[in-house]
Amino acid sequence: MMLAEKVILYDDSCPLCQLYTEGFVRLGVLPRAGRVAFGQAPKQCPEIFGKLDVERGRVAIPLVDRTTGEILYGLDALFLLIGHKAAWLRPILRQRWLKATIWPIYRLLSYNRRQIAGCEPLTTLFDCRPERHVGWRSTWLMIATMGWLVSVTAHALTPVLAIAVLQLLGGLFAARRGWDALGSFATNCLVFAILLALLPWWPVALAITLLDLRRRAWVFRVQ
Repeated sequence: MMLAEKVILYDDSCPLCQLYTEGFVRLGVLPRAGRVAFGQAPKQCPEIFGKLDVERGRVAIPLVDRTTGEILYGLDALFLLIGHKAAWLRPILRQRWLKATIWPIYRLLSYNRRQIAGCEPLTTLFDCRPERHVGWRSTWLMIATMGWLVSVTAHALTPVLAIAVLQLLGGLFAARRGWDALGSFATNCLVFAILLALLPWWPVALAITLLDLRRRAWVFRVQ
């Protein structure tokens, strides 16, 4: 049975947000009208947008009940939708330890979602960009840098080291453009590390990394 009275608002510049909210629609959990882009919400559903805790909604995705006016944020919203589709998961989703375990991961990804995706600037009515958080951004930079160091050290090939030097130069450029750019370029380093670990032929990893680096550099060039 579909949750016809629920509306979820998502960051329309975030590919991951677009993907999993579209998944809820395709799985029959939400109707097509129950998925609204944050950038269009002030015009498309002002009665819902006016009820939101906007600052909280920038970080934790909101799920609004049109009938009761109840609003769930973040993991509470996602657990409700997942539990509606997979009833057998409900007892697990109610466990406090599960939420406590996943919450830091959700927070880390949410605060850094645009840097992870390398998003272009929005031109919509409302931009739900999260406020900069030094702690969560520093954590992401540390994770990305450590993964990059481990991978580059393990693959001490001349082409790999050459790309590593390019990434370092990109990082110096990004640091001059602010924390958003630095987070995006750190993600490129992590992508490089993951590809080197997963792909048996390293030239493919290098090619994908360079294309991603060029894309991310262009995003911050036009801002």
